[in-house]
Amino acid sequence: MVLGTTLIVIVNNYSINEKTNLLSENTQSLADTISSTLIVNNMNSSYSYEKEVICESLAVVAKCIDSDVFVCDTEGKIILCKEQTGMSSYYTSSMVCDKHDKFRLDDKVIQSVYEDGTAVSTAIVNGVESYVVGTAIVAPEYASESEASNRIIGSVFAVVETGTNDIVSTVIRSFIITAIICFAVGFLLIWLLTKRMITPLQQMSTAAKRFAVGDFSYRVKINSNDELSDLGIAFNDMADALDKLENSRRSFVANVSHELKTPMTSIAGFIDGILDGTIPAEKQEYYLKIVSDEVRRLSRLVVAMLNMSKMESGDFEMKPKNYNISDQIIHILLTFEQNIDKKHIEVRGVDRLTPHRVMADTDMIYQVIYNLFDNAVKFTNEGGYIEIRVTEDGEMVTVSIKNSGTGIKQNELSRVFERFYKVDKSRSLDAKGAGLGLYIVKMMIEMHGGKIVAKSDSENEAEFIFTLPKAK
Repeated sequence: MVLGTTLIVIVNNYSINEKTNLLSENTQSLADTISSTLIVNNMNSSYSYEKEVICESLAVVAKCIDSDVFVCDTEGKIILCKEQTGMSSYYTSSMVCDKHDKFRLDDKVIQSVYEDGTAVSTAIVNGVESYVVGTAIVAPEYASESEASNRIIGSVFAVVETGTNDIVSTVIRSFIITAIICFAVGFLLIWLLTKRMITPLQQMSTAAKRFAVGDFSYRVKINSNDELSDLGIAFNDMADALDKLENSRRSFVANVSHELKTPMTSIAGFIDGILDGTIPAEKQEYYLKIVSDEVRRLSRLVVAMLNMSKMESGDFEMKPKNYNISDQIIHILLTFEQNIDKKHIEVRGVDRLTPHRVMADTDMIYQVIYNLFDNAVKFTNEGGYIEIRVTEDGEMVTVSIKNSGTGIKQNELSRVFERFYKVDKSRSLDAKGAGLGLYIVKMMIEMHGGKIVAKSDSENEAEFIFTLPKAK
């Protein structure tokens, strides 16, 4: 609007200047013509052939410049007008029509012409606001002093109504049409842009509401590559994380319920059997031993869950110290000697163990190695082998425990460290396991700044490799 208004004002001023300049040039030309044609005594409205010629010139000029042109005497009275041409002036013996006979110009305009020789102003002419341009008619040089005591003998005026001319009207019309088109296009683009911005926000609002009621299946559609798309991706990632967390929570509750229910059901059943006499006295000791084993199993599960909870919340206190991990491996391996001999398992690599000192919590790493050896002994086939290897690589010590037997499927290798996950089926020889051992092992190793991975290069072997920081 500012640009359009400024443009219209500039064009209007330019048009006015051009118009008034054109009027000034023509009135000056007419003034010169009249000055050379008439003498002072002829500056009246009576008919003469010379005046008729001048009136015809006034008509031609008025038509060319689209204005009203007339001649006034020294008192400002119109004596020649463009309408008095042809026979009308001859019969009326007057060079002024009835219309112009009633014209009255502002005295200030007439005075300006006589003082400055020319005048350009805006005035009210016959009740209409008009541009008025006047030029003085100077007496010719050959006029006598008595005829031209005052050198100005009259004036030529050109009058045109104010208001918008054709150029300004065209500019205004073009501007209005262009503005309407621009506004329409602008509104359309803004609507499309706003819709494009609002749609993902609406989807995110819908997603947030569905997340609030526990439905994490909804996803924001990503159709662009801007900040909103980044926000949408973050929303979807959050939904994935929440969905995974919710599934994990449900699985955790279900597994804990199941793992606690199984030994508790066995304990309750055997105790009820002893109390009601279903189990005879001579069998009671046998079943009490089973109850004792189930209680220990339940105790181990609760301790494991408490440790897991402490580690996940960051409340588990570590007490790292410098010690030889090779000695710890040998000591833990001796605790499995009876089971190893029972299954005729060959232990490889013990004779090649050399001292390797690490900076770690001895109790935590004891539990790590114990769990890995427990799994290795449990899953090694009859007459198979367990291979131990300890090496140093830069700032880390790497421990590998490999066993023969049934391997781990490739699609299960990445899941063996998930809590409550039990490797199927062919390796699930321990029906009483809760599936927390390897999950806790992974957490303990990562708390020390190390890593643990599971490998199974063939169907007949499995290997667990973990790293710990080397003592300095």
